[in-house]
Parts: sequence; structure tokens; C-alpha cells
Amino acid sequence: MTQQNRLLAGLAAGTAIVSGLVVLGVAAWPRRQDGEGQPSEAWQTAPTYSEADVEAGARMLASENPRGSRALHIEQIFTQLRSAKLGQSLFDRITAGSGWGEQGERTRGGGVRPVSTAEPATPAFRALVRQILDGRAQSVLPGARRFFEPDAQDRAFGIAEHARAKQRNGVPLTEQEQRLLKYRRSAQQVRMKWLLEGSRFVDRIGSVEFYT
Repeated sequence: MTQQNRLLAGLAAGTAIVSGLVVLGVAAWPRRQDGEGQPSEAWQTAPTYSEADVEAGARMLASENPRGSRALHIEQIFTQLRSAKLGQSLFDRITAGSGWGEQGERTRGGGVRPVSTAEPATPAFRALVRQILDGRAQSVLPGARRFFEPDAQDRAFGIAEHARAKQRNGVPLTEQEQRLLKYRRSAQQVRMKWLLEGSRFVDRIGSVEFYT
């Protein structure tokens, strides 16, 4: 039985899906269409990018699994590119109009950030993003648009559940607990939600899972 079938079987057995939002690993770049109307993987045909796009991508890599492999970081950027809205820049998609900051949060006038950009970019991450946008680094996970780290998700969810229990008892929360309250799904529940939305499991690199 495939991983996807096992997860769907678990859902049928009654795994609960709680409310909330986990927005992970989605951003954008304008896509070119092939003759069959499918998005092309020929990213070297993408329009000229700006330094703001490079900075946004590099800050995302510095904030999301910064100790991961080069292969992981390439695929994380490609998930952003594949989720493009026509004419939307990488910077605009990653920041959602809310500037730099934590994933899942927003500033007045902006949208919810799909990924974290809280950490400053490094020269190495800027160089890698440029290679990707120049078409000199290619994806090996066609169709992957979403990613998350199950162990990190479960840790954050556990802290959030404890914090919600403290809130119910009138106990003050720490800064970390306040920040993680937005996590309302376990890793299994994130998988269930994505599969029900039509995504499918693509592959795993290190501790990170990728979905369409």
C-alpha cells in the first residue's frame, strides 16, 4: 500500500481533522505554458528577476530548514515557482505584502506569509537562488508545490496545544507559546488536509516531505 493510500485509509478509520491553517512552502513565479497547456519546467525562460526576488528566496532558505542540503533548498524554491500566479513576483508571493517575518503571520494591509522570512539572507543562499532563477539549478521533483517538516510540525503543535490548555486555565503564555498558537494541526492532520484537497505525496528529502 502506498503512503498516500495508507493516509487515506487512516482518514476513513476516523482520524480527526481539526480546524485551523497551516500554510507551508508556497510562493510564486510566472509560468510559461507548453503546447499541451501544462506548466513548463524550463525555468530559464522565466522573466528577468529583481534583487528583491533573490533576497526573498534567500531569506526563506535562511528561515526554513537552513541546515538542509542543497538539494532540499533547490526543491523548496521550486515549490514557490510552481505555485505562481501570472505576473506575481517571487518577492510578492513570499512576503504576501506583509514584508519580512514569521510564516503564518501578517501585517496590516498585507496577507498571511506562506513561509518564514524572519532570518537574514546569506551570500550563499543568494547565490543559490540566482542559480535557480537563471536556470542553472534544476528540480528533480516535478510537480511539487508544498513542503513541510513533520517532526517540526508535531513539536510546534504540541507546544500550541499546551499553550491553549494554559489559556483555558488563565495562565499567562510565553512569547514562544503565543507565536505558536497558530499551529492547529499535527503532521498527520496536515497530510490528511492536503490529500483531501487533491494533493499527492511526491517524495521526501531529509526530514522534509513534498506534495503537489
